[in-house]
Amino acid sequence: MFVPCLEMESFPDADILLFALAVLSLIIIFCTRNLIISGRCTLCLAPADKKSKVERFPPGPWSWPIIGNMHLLANLPHQVIRDLSRQYGPIIGLRLGQQPAIAVCSPSLAKEVLMTHDSVFGNRPAFKIYDNLLYPGDSGIIFTTLSREWRAHRKLCVMSLMTPKCLQRMEYIRLEEVSNLLGAVYAESEQGVQAINIGTCVARTSARLLMRLVQSEACFSPGGEDLPQLIRLIEQEAASPGIGDLIPALSWLDLWRTRRVRAIRNRFDVVLSSIIANRMNSMAENSQASYDDLLQSLLPRLVQPNGTTQASVSEEPLTMDEIKGTIMELLGAGVHTTALTVEWGIAELLKNPKCLMRLRQEMEDVVGEKKGQLIVEADVKKLRYLTCVIKEVARLHPAAPLLIPRMSSQECEVGGYKIPSKTLTFVNVWAIGRDESIWENALEFRPERFEGKETDMVGHHYEILPFGAGRRICPGLPLAVSMLGLTLANLIHCFDLQLPHGQSSDTMNMEERKGVTSNKAVPTAIVPKPRFPMDFLYPTSA
Repeated sequence: MFVPCLEMESFPDADILLFALAVLSLIIIFCTRNLIISGRCTLCLAPADKKSKVERFPPGPWSWPIIGNMHLLANLPHQVIRDLSRQYGPIIGLRLGQQPAIAVCSPSLAKEVLMTHDSVFGNRPAFKIYDNLLYPGDSGIIFTTLSREWRAHRKLCVMSLMTPKCLQRMEYIRLEEVSNLLGAVYAESEQGVQAINIGTCVARTSARLLMRLVQSEACFSPGGEDLPQLIRLIEQEAASPGIGDLIPALSWLDLWRTRRVRAIRNRFDVVLSSIIANRMNSMAENSQASYDDLLQSLLPRLVQPNGTTQASVSEEPLTMDEIKGTIMELLGAGVHTTALTVEWGIAELLKNPKCLMRLRQEMEDVVGEKKGQLIVEADVKKLRYLTCVIKEVARLHPAAPLLIPRMSSQECEVGGYKIPSKTLTFVNVWAIGRDESIWENALEFRPERFEGKETDMVGHHYEILPFGAGRRICPGLPLAVSMLGLTLANLIHCFDLQLPHGQSSDTMNMEERKGVTSNKAVPTAIVPKPRFPMDFLYPTSA
């Protein structure tokens, strides 16, 4: 599960921006102060050669009055920033409305932001749109301000679900859900005849798994709410700040969007309220009941209306918004990101049949005797080439191309440039993963590049950072790695994956479409031919 998924991926809708620009053109004479930003639009107030490098804001493209560079980042910003880095260098200075921003596109600069100056860049931007889309205040852990409470809250979530002991204890849940996935793939393809959207299938599996970790049941929500689709709506809204977040004078343009995002949040709140109410009713009926899930860890700390709580002196009490915010982030961060990585992985293997053949041969050599059986995590650890495949997919197609943006809390130096306080900061892990100066044949899918190397993707090597690094590293990293290996291994073990009739590996569309995550422009469709009888699967749950 990739926690850092709610990105500032695109900016407000083009029609709104055009309208705003037209209005602003009428009042531009009153806003000439916006032309004097970061020294780049200054009319030579001082000779440039008399300034030391460290006194300058990083170079970047010329910015328009009022809107700055917002128009440049309206579509696939990680690709635009990569292109800008080829012109201006690995650190780019931008102005997004009235908000100064930088983007870094090299491992060394990523390390400066994520590790060297981690305390400076540890906070998130306080976009008002998030207060309406997510739960207000410092609820959850992704967008919460660094503090003692944040550390305690994050530790509680990690200790409840992500420790090695917890993962080992809950392996049976992952195996059951992978079995459900295989059964669904088999059934939806009409026993290997019809093409299916593999990304959609895996997203449903991720949602089921996360719901079981939250409440010990896979049921999604009351009223038949489509949880993956609801999360997709949240991702789409979270992809951009409000206009007022970047141009405060135009905050009135966010009114219609505010109503829309509140409606989405209210739909999600119905889901969460039902989940929590069901658990509290169960606990009231049987006070001795115990559950091995996240709610069991969170609810005893709930502050009651009368101000009391069961939390001990050493434990941080939690409000209802904090509990709901935590669950919302867990579900929102893990459903589609894992599915996208699996989808890209299968697409790359189908487009590169030699890699698929080598992976299948490794599986025959290592777990070939397990025909008619699920591959378990102990088996996955022996599949070294599979590990290389997952790393290569994460390098080329990180689920979050831009890590969740950070906001500098004080002035500091990055890459020899002076970064002011309150500068929005992006780390372009997509560009780093495709940098020709780092990777040989960077645009080619070559899992073997990782053979015999210690390069990992858990924050120790800054040339591949799908989970981020530093104190804000994805807390769900262990679960994500486990599910990626189990899912890919079992899909390839149980099915001969083929492209639909009329499609070939040479003509596969491997482009992206805009979104908060690295969505494929054309979803990956496969025809899964069973390699052996599928009667070994667990009964598929509804």
